[in-house]
Amino acid sequence: MLLIARAPVRISFGGGGTDLPAYYNQFGGMVVNTAINRYVYTFVSSGVSDALQIISSDFRMFYRHQAGSEFSTDGELGLVKAVLREFDAAEGLDVFVASQIPPGTGLGGSGAVAVSIITALAAWQGRKLDKIETAEMACDIGINKLHLPSGKQDEYGATMGGLNQIVFTKDGTTVNPVQQPAGALETFQKRLMLFYTGKSRDSGKILSDQSKASREQNPATLERMHKIKALGHDILAALSEGRLDDFGALLHESWVQKRGVNRDISNDQIDVAYDAARTNGAIGGKITGAGGGGFMMIYCHEDKQDAVTKALQALGLARMDFRFDFDGAQVMLNTH
Repeated sequence: MLLIARAPVRISFGGGGTDLPAYYNQFGGMVVNTAINRYVYTFVSSGVSDALQIISSDFRMFYRHQAGSEFSTDGELGLVKAVLREFDAAEGLDVFVASQIPPGTGLGGSGAVAVSIITALAAWQGRKLDKIETAEMACDIGINKLHLPSGKQDEYGATMGGLNQIVFTKDGTTVNPVQQPAGALETFQKRLMLFYTGKSRDSGKILSDQSKASREQNPATLERMHKIKALGHDILAALSEGRLDDFGALLHESWVQKRGVNRDISNDQIDVAYDAARTNGAIGGKITGAGGGGFMMIYCHEDKQDAVTKALQALGLARMDFRFDFDGAQVMLNTH
């Protein structure tokens, strides 16, 4: 018996960082993001014994838990183990997790891992979870159970799919699909490019610093976070009205603000590559996720994309083609 589920990763356009509880519980947060067709897959099958076995292809790790012994989320693969514990699924299963993107690359992979496993285990156990319940369970595990310095946009992006405005308050989360004029969505997808910098990073320190600054109401950081949220609203308006080049310019402005929040968000390689992209015709861009490495997202007209691609490949970056995903988390196969 075999069950396969998947959840998409996401790219964030505006408002990143305002989805951290330390910020939105005080001021309210808002992000605009889209799921893309790169996925985290979870394979669940019946074990050959009463032990639980977990394999992660991304981290090249194997873990075995003997039934009846204490099941801890400590050590490696803590997120996977925490989801399994949530479902009381600590025996008689083989769980294999594989991602189409390298870990730590700013596309919300950890959130997609949690959502993918939750989707798989809920189906395996015959539990009916709607998309909001799935996203909230993933957020609760990461933020409250594992105390990770993470926000909520990754889990919601992975669960819902599509291009959305996601609003975060202390009272709850609201997902609003972004409506665009006819033809704008197709053009928008064509003008977005992703380049892998070749470096992964641990976003934990960057996000911890941002959370600490929000909690302590550090004036300089808060001013930038408020500006990032305001730019997020401007980005939403530009996309909703089909003003795509205005979106590109706002993306650039938002990146300038973001890299001022924490010195670890950018580095010399990123700055040189971004300048090269702009010199060759890109209107705007940013590093995806918390920053420090991973993927660089570029907004660029179709006739300039070859020049941008050559310039960035000459600097050692690799282009990854993609499309938006509108399905979100789903079960692909279930013979259980």
